[in-house]
Amino acid sequence: MRNVWTIAKREFAHYFVSPIAYAVATLFLSILGLLFVVNVNSLAAQGGEPSMGFVFGPLTSLILFFAPVLTMRLMAEEQSKGTMELLLTAPIKEWELVIGKWLGAWFFGLALVATTVVFPLVLLAYGNPDMGPVYSGYLGMALLVGAILAVGLLASALTGNLIVSVAIGYTFVLTIWIIGIAGDLLTAFTGQATGILSSLVNYLDFSNHFSATFGRGVIDTVDIVYYLSVIAIALFLATRVVEARRWR
Repeated sequence: MRNVWTIAKREFAHYFVSPIAYAVATLFLSILGLLFVVNVNSLAAQGGEPSMGFVFGPLTSLILFFAPVLTMRLMAEEQSKGTMELLLTAPIKEWELVIGKWLGAWFFGLALVATTVVFPLVLLAYGNPDMGPVYSGYLGMALLVGAILAVGLLASALTGNLIVSVAIGYTFVLTIWIIGIAGDLLTAFTGQATGILSSLVNYLDFSNHFSATFGRGVIDTVDIVYYLSVIAIALFLATRVVEARRWR
């Protein structure tokens, strides 16, 4: 595991010297902060009680949008610079490389999410929000970030071109969105969320596993298993891709 942690620390530190990462973080926090202020002021003017739903909803969309940019260089850059061959000839296993890269990206993603703690603190200072959805929401967000970054890592492993890596990543994200829209359309047309097809589509809906439970203060093992399964499958496939490159 020492190799895994060495790679993870290297990747995590790299984000803090990357202008792209700072640009993503600035846009991420600016958009989220603006939406929070606008929504809270609007609800407060109506006499309502603000909640972290104003944060978690946009946060899910922003994570899906920015993830391919955060992960594009993880594997693709190693291939474009020719350093992948050096890594593969070093005394390191493919799975150690993949997991180390993913952990570095996940830690940075968690650091971004951690900066949003200021929002529940503001709600606590000026109101009396239910903290149950806050705790479960951050747990679900940690799992969601880990899953989408694992998918982004897989996209990066498939190519040695950074632009193509981003394109593949956004293709995966678009597929995730289409699944979610398909689930909404099936429910709208059938008038119910039951049935084999509707249940399957809703289960595959990436963001629904967060909004339906974690965002409402519910911790369901089904959703935890779903995100962990996505992480495991994406990292497994990325490892197989790296192994295939070793034998080329």
